[in-house]
Amino acid sequence: MALPADRDSRRSGPGVRPHHPPHPQGDLMRALVTGGSGFIGRHVARRFHEEGHEVLVVDTRWTPDDPFPGAALSVTARRELTDLFASWRPDVVLHLAGVADARAVLADPVTAMDVNVTGTTVVLDAAAASGVSRVVLAGSCWVYNAMRIEAIDEDEPFLPTGAGHFYTTSMIAKELLARDYARLHGLASTVLRYSPIYGPGMWPGLVVSAFLRAAAEGRELTVFGDGSERRAFLHVHDLADAFHRATAPIAAGQVYNLEGPEIITTGELAERVSALFGGVPITYREEPTRRGELVYSQRFVSTAKARAQLGWAPRITIDEGLRMELEHRTDRSGTAEVGGR
Repeated sequence: MALPADRDSRRSGPGVRPHHPPHPQGDLMRALVTGGSGFIGRHVARRFHEEGHEVLVVDTRWTPDDPFPGAALSVTARRELTDLFASWRPDVVLHLAGVADARAVLADPVTAMDVNVTGTTVVLDAAAASGVSRVVLAGSCWVYNAMRIEAIDEDEPFLPTGAGHFYTTSMIAKELLARDYARLHGLASTVLRYSPIYGPGMWPGLVVSAFLRAAAEGRELTVFGDGSERRAFLHVHDLADAFHRATAPIAAGQVYNLEGPEIITTGELAERVSALFGGVPITYREEPTRRGELVYSQRFVSTAKARAQLGWAPRITIDEGLRMELEHRTDRSGTAEVGGR
């Protein structure tokens, strides 16, 4: 792997370099994006690049054909990752690498814990050793599984009774590790807990993608359950904006809840997708709740902290996002064919 040119001599030298505050007045940074070849990571990398920052991607799927320089590495490759951090010396790390499919985590918890927990430890350790200013971690709304049912803000504690799902446990562990590295090594971090993400390149198994694909193929939309399950879908462009804002000094040591601008049921989502395609039929199929599945129906999550401290708010409504997705995929194929990466 050929890395971009090294820092000038003012930033060189052996050992741990001092921590530097990230862009307090808009200074440009070196941003290392783990998981930067994935759905969300690509958008985050692009956002930082568009803001003028230098970007390096770390992802097992990275190839020289990717839009940004990078390394085909697992975050569990401790020696290689530590050497990479020491040689490239990023200012900030956007840590998005991980197993995010809850069903895959349930099927193979050993691999998921290795990547999500051990991998996070390796990233934090390499960041601390190389003097990284800030690590912004991809958290998850799934940690709400380990909280009481009522209104949730960032100060709500995790319950000691357990998370109910391996994925939730791995996400809680990430947050606790970030706290420990801050306390023990002075590594500033920020955690973004976000609701389900959709947009260009989204996971095909996401209900938004599944509905769009079925409608584009002229098939009926199948809603599992009675259609009352609630979600606050967040567009990936809004999430990428939050990642960039989270590198500001005020965000050091903070956790932020992020949700889309509207809570919508799966039944309502199906109706809106159907309308985009001129009235595709919708059917409902009963399905038992999957083990440990996150249930939004009685949860009310506050995003006031992100709005107040970061000036962040979701800009793209679900209707706008669906239209954008349809246009994006139509432009790529010449028809309304829908397929996620």
